[in-house]
Amino acid sequence: MRNKVPATMMTQHPDSAAKYVSIQEEPAEALDGLTPPPAGLGMEEIMIDFEGKLTPYHQTAQIVLGLLEKDIIPGQDVFVTPRVANAREETAFRQIMALLSIMETIVSARDYSDIQSVIEIVLPMVNSAEELIEVKKRIGSVVKLAHTEFGVKDDLDLLQIIPLIEEVPELLSIDEIFTRFIEETREAGYKTDYLRFMLGRSDPALSYGNTSAVLANKIAISKAYQSGEKLGIDIYPILGGGSLPFRGHVTLDNIENILNTYAGVRTITIQSALRYDKSRKETRDLAEILRRELPLSSPHLYQSSEYDNLANMIGIFTSAYLDIFFDIMEPVSRLSDYMPKQRDRLARKSGVGYARDIARPDKIARYVTEQSIKKKLRSYNTNRSVSLPRAITFTASLYSIGLPPVFLGTGRGLKELKKQQGEAGIKKLLNEYPNLKQDLEFAARFVNLDNLRRFFPAEVMKKINEDVEYSCQELNINLPGQPELESDIYHVLMDSAIGVLFHLNRASEVSERPHETDLLQNWLKEMGNIRGALG
Repeated sequence: MRNKVPATMMTQHPDSAAKYVSIQEEPAEALDGLTPPPAGLGMEEIMIDFEGKLTPYHQTAQIVLGLLEKDIIPGQDVFVTPRVANAREETAFRQIMALLSIMETIVSARDYSDIQSVIEIVLPMVNSAEELIEVKKRIGSVVKLAHTEFGVKDDLDLLQIIPLIEEVPELLSIDEIFTRFIEETREAGYKTDYLRFMLGRSDPALSYGNTSAVLANKIAISKAYQSGEKLGIDIYPILGGGSLPFRGHVTLDNIENILNTYAGVRTITIQSALRYDKSRKETRDLAEILRRELPLSSPHLYQSSEYDNLANMIGIFTSAYLDIFFDIMEPVSRLSDYMPKQRDRLARKSGVGYARDIARPDKIARYVTEQSIKKKLRSYNTNRSVSLPRAITFTASLYSIGLPPVFLGTGRGLKELKKQQGEAGIKKLLNEYPNLKQDLEFAARFVNLDNLRRFFPAEVMKKINEDVEYSCQELNINLPGQPELESDIYHVLMDSAIGVLFHLNRASEVSERPHETDLLQNWLKEMGNIRGALG
């Protein structure tokens, strides 16, 4: 059992519209976030991000030593938890360098505290038990080096791994991944009496659609708890969600829905937009609610027939999403290159960067019992070459042209679900995803179908219209009319931004039009301020 489970994890996501945070500012940002109120925000954990990001390797030590100077004990009062690179996606070298920086931090801090300053790492994009076991061994090698050179305790369990599960197929098979990982590490002599893990909310939505991401997360929570019971370990899920609906809708206004939808989570991320695009009071109030409520939250544990029904729903909504996603992904990827960069992330295309993998709906088919859905999932050609944008820039790009991505596939998915399961199917979905209507109501204010017709051909617009109109019709949502949009400053900014986007698209390089690019990005950030996040 873990002695203390933090309710809030502040992150370094580049989703804030209001503030650009340089890598030089991040240590001070962390100290402010982890300092108790009223001086600070009262967060309980920070995830320092080395994944796809130009974070200096000494940042972990800077933050830990800064906390100790404030008489805040990392590893006891608050927690400093680096997210290291995935060796499969970046390089083993970048992963090892991050691990070595953690050893440096532990050594540097032991002169000031007997408490080990860093106890866990987050490993992103986990898709198998094998890679978790591989990282365990790699940690062991780094610990042995630190033991030889600096006298660090030679302990197999010096650092625990927090697996970050970020795609729908892996979320559905989370019990298999965790069971094999725990069993094999126990055989190798590791101590495994608890498991913290993180649920990706944005990336499964990007690859498989918003509704599929919600349902897959709920399945993962249930399966993880059931596996933990069989293995005799404590389970502590972390929900990694952002402020906008497509990325989780983690806001003070929506927190009751979050707690209801994701019952059983023990930690929720507080990303940059929530800290900078909302007031500090809202952030502190949200942190206090989570500290009070999360320890009391009990998971809903599904039976076999419930898993089957949820998997069939995921199949329906994934198909509806991919039917339009493959049509729009290339133009949206180009648009994403114009979005403001609010952290020092690696480039989407570069020698040291990486892009997300394309969806693999065929991997979902094994969980689907309805044959027509299974057949459709296996029919997609996923052998495509495209560099997908990150979820934040994908979300920002679509909002900026009038298409909040929470609508993609939703209307046609609801229509197909009703066709196959009737009103009972809609009722079951809303029972599992009770804030679907609130998510769509929030997004409906930013829909602009007239602008979208300038971007997409008629056959794509037909699907977009159906998604928007059927969602609003089925869930009784009011879509603002065009006269109302014309007087809304958000839509005025959108019209202006789209004009500049068309102009820039005619240039071979963005850098050829620096004045127009600066003007565009100022408008894009102002639109983000209005909706409460860049992406």
